[in-house]
Amino acid sequence: MNNKLLLAAATLVATVATPASAARIIGNTPGSTAAYAAPAGDAITFDGTLPSTFSYSFLEAGIVTGDAIGRYAAPAFGPAGTAYLTVLNGGSASMVTSTATAYDSVSFFLGSIDAYNVVEVLSATGSVISRFTGTDFVANANGNQDLPNTNRRITIGRDVNDVAIGGIRFLSNGNSLEVDNVVFAVPEPSTWAMMFLGFGMIGTAARYRRRNRNVSYA
Repeated sequence: MNNKLLLAAATLVATVATPASAARIIGNTPGSTAAYAAPAGDAITFDGTLPSTFSYSFLEAGIVTGDAIGRYAAPAFGPAGTAYLTVLNGGSASMVTSTATAYDSVSFFLGSIDAYNVVEVLSATGSVISRFTGTDFVANANGNQDLPNTNRRITIGRDVNDVAIGGIRFLSNGNSLEVDNVVFAVPEPSTWAMMFLGFGMIGTAARYRRRNRNVSYA
């Protein structure tokens, strides 16, 4: 086997053996009162004291209520007067587990989604796992403050072998990004059991197909 074939084979083995390190959108629900509410998990609601199980870094960002014309507006479908996080033009806001907790998903309600809004999913060490812009969440990310289409509950998750989620960072290249009810979660044991069962069924089907290809001739 020549060197080129050896290199190709080594690359293929590395690709198969190396676990993925990304995260993907697994939930994208148009705005409603139910979608706004925080689901089960470790929640950061921005109402009152922030949970000490996370560390925070805010730059040109802050926790506010109400609207400020030309700067920020409360996400639609939330209770009147509720606090939320806003990230202004050129700013960022990150929250990373301070207990090295490994999460499998992160969910958040993103208000008046603009194309220049950016969300980065982080590992427990603060490394970027995946990066999304407003147009990844909705095609017409025009910042409408009232429509369900541009005010959405987004859930980003990892597969079983992916790097665990440990934090999230919100950035914006314009005024502004608004977000509330950020929730980190792990699936119930029964959910993992169903996932492993599914993987087992896929493996069994693959072995069955391989056996059927072994045809004998007299």
